Amino acid sequence: MRQIRPQAPMSSTRHFPFERVREHLLFQSLEDAEWQALTTALLPSRFQPGHVIFQEGDPSSDLYVILSGVVELRRQYVRHPGDYLLATLHAGRVFGELSLLTGRRRSFTAVSLMEVQTLRLSTEGLILLPLEVQVKLYRAWSSIISERLYWIDSMFTDLLEQRGVENVASAMALLHQRYPS
Repeated sequence: MRQIRPQAPMSSTRHFPFERVREHLLFQSLEDAEWQALTTALLPSRFQPGHVIFQEGDPSSDLYVILSGVVELRRQYVRHPGDYLLATLHAGRVFGELSLLTGRRRSFTAVSLMEVQTLRLSTEGLILLPLEVQVKLYRAWSSIISERLYWIDSMFTDLLEQRGVENVASAMALLHQRYPS
């Protein structure tokens, strides 16, 4: 994988207060005692500008909540070689949750564009949480994933309209071969 150079960050140095982390869709359903249990499992992390937080293909499975700074999510593609920007995340956003849920290797690279402060939930931390907290987190993840699937469905509908059924149908066939149900 080629070296990723950080780009000049947008002016987003705002800090996401820890108290507001609880407002994230992932944590909203937690009662006070459950929230307290979760906070003991959240570990603070700090990354300098240009630091690769994790690399595409890594076996790491931590979830990160950005408290301050900007993180870029990037991916390499074989068919169209290059380093592609997937998303730019600011304070208040969560990333890495799918690897925590599935145990699969990272599907993208996360890079800090400026100094980034996060809270990190590891697989070990998740497993040590009370069962009722784990169940609530999994339910919230299910909701988040459902929203993403709805968004992807909308995106494919747009592609059908823009590029024609044949192009999208062949892309869907390739995806089905790669990820059989």
